[in-house]
Amino acid sequence: MAYTSGFRWSAGIVALVLAGCMGLPRDLVERARLADSRIGEESRRVESLGDQYEEFRGSSEFAALEEYADREEWSQHIEAARAKVRSAEDIYESSVLPLVERDEPGTAGDLAEALGKINPLLAGAHESARRWADRRDFLNEVAQRADEMVAECGSSVGAMNELRPQLAEKIQQVRQDHAGRADEIDDLAGPLSELVASAGGLLVEAQAELRKRRSGDEFDLAVLGDSCRNAGAISADYLKRAPEVSAKLAELDRSYSLTLMDMKVEYELTVRRESWDDSRDYPQTAFLDYRVRNVSVATFEHLTAIRGSLVRSYRSRLFNREPIMLSGTDRAQWNLLGLDLYARWPPSHDRAEYWVQGAEAHFFHKYLRQENGETQESDWTEVTADFYNANINNLGMDVESKPYGAFDSEKLTQAAPPGMAYVGNPHYGRWTSDGSGGSVWTWVAPYLFYSTLFGSRRSYERSEWDTWSGGYRGRRPFYGGSSAAPKWGTNSQATRTSPRMQGSTFARGGGFRRPPTTVRGAGPSTRSTFFGSSGK
Repeated sequence: MAYTSGFRWSAGIVALVLAGCMGLPRDLVERARLADSRIGEESRRVESLGDQYEEFRGSSEFAALEEYADREEWSQHIEAARAKVRSAEDIYESSVLPLVERDEPGTAGDLAEALGKINPLLAGAHESARRWADRRDFLNEVAQRADEMVAECGSSVGAMNELRPQLAEKIQQVRQDHAGRADEIDDLAGPLSELVASAGGLLVEAQAELRKRRSGDEFDLAVLGDSCRNAGAISADYLKRAPEVSAKLAELDRSYSLTLMDMKVEYELTVRRESWDDSRDYPQTAFLDYRVRNVSVATFEHLTAIRGSLVRSYRSRLFNREPIMLSGTDRAQWNLLGLDLYARWPPSHDRAEYWVQGAEAHFFHKYLRQENGETQESDWTEVTADFYNANINNLGMDVESKPYGAFDSEKLTQAAPPGMAYVGNPHYGRWTSDGSGGSVWTWVAPYLFYSTLFGSRRSYERSEWDTWSGGYRGRRPFYGGSSAAPKWGTNSQATRTSPRMQGSTFARGGGFRRPPTTVRGAGPSTRSTFFGSSGK
């Protein structure tokens, strides 16, 4: 007999839910009530499908499919569906309902866990109960469209086979060029070969069954149809995954680095004016937002540090008084905004106040981008405040790099001297004697520019590379030297004296003469919304 929902909910529980008096969260209790309904609905659906199956078994249509029904145990799927519904009901009765009746807030987690087990069971019940109907419809379709299905399957496998030689050639070349990564390459390419073999074998099975049918021999509808369907699905999977694998392999041949060559911060302020008629006790006020002003860091920091109104102005038909600076506002900084205090002034108003309504800082980097031996200077690129501040000491350094022979997921994002990530890789150069028992890195074209990137010629010593590779690579920035006298980065003598860096926006803005700013931006000033907030 089908499960009947709702009868387990006592009048007392229903009343508590409606009144919102439950100790448990109300939405969780509502989920429990709906779960009761869903169990009932699914139970009735399963029984209906079971009745339909029994009716189907007594029809003339069943005889043609009885072999498949017995072999695939269609009736057992109905029983499996009933068992899943019973399991859902058991969980509801043994866990859900008692927890709802106890109505303790501390059991909310247990109730949510119990409810979470019910939906998968009901979904499985629905799928099991429909299994016989789905298979009946599918096998009837195979009987009607066998020739078309095998042809479609052949086209899918053919599309896969057309792409396969090109990808196989690429895989072979990549294995030769990156022999040290053969295991990873095989891990990527191996599953594709398995797909090819599997789909090809299934197509052969489907074609064999179709030949039997055409010749009047005994054939298997299920084998024919399932082979076609599975081969098509495998071929589609191959066609989706092959370009992804190809792109992944191509990563090994690509190298790039981003050397931070310049940085700047642009500061913006928006000022709002509130004006009113001071002779009235409850005057109507008017607001005006001035256009965004680009300001210096000094003006930005001074005006955003003031919480409240900055300036008060007075105006009459006969004269305008000199504006009064409020809250410690520096007149010189205020004047730098260049505001027309009386722009679009309401005729009846005689007093106004001005404050910072919005303040934003925008952060920018400029990079020297090297990709596969070609270099190009980027335009200004806006970055987040966190990224800007994290790299404030990394001017002249690589803030991101991916060497030849590495996957994109292995890119380095901890700052390193320019080109350091390429040192030691024979794709970029070789170690040569420095004439005194040590070794220095000698670049090959087109990477020679790393030797003179900041003017004077310089080569990396083996000891420097060993230090970076052994203790810093991919883990923390490496500046060399000492904290007081680093060899690389914003605070190094080489960067500060480089002609290229001295001409940068960062240098012209005084970046080398003061500690780097880490301003993150600001929002609107804290201020009351009524007129005269600083006092009439």
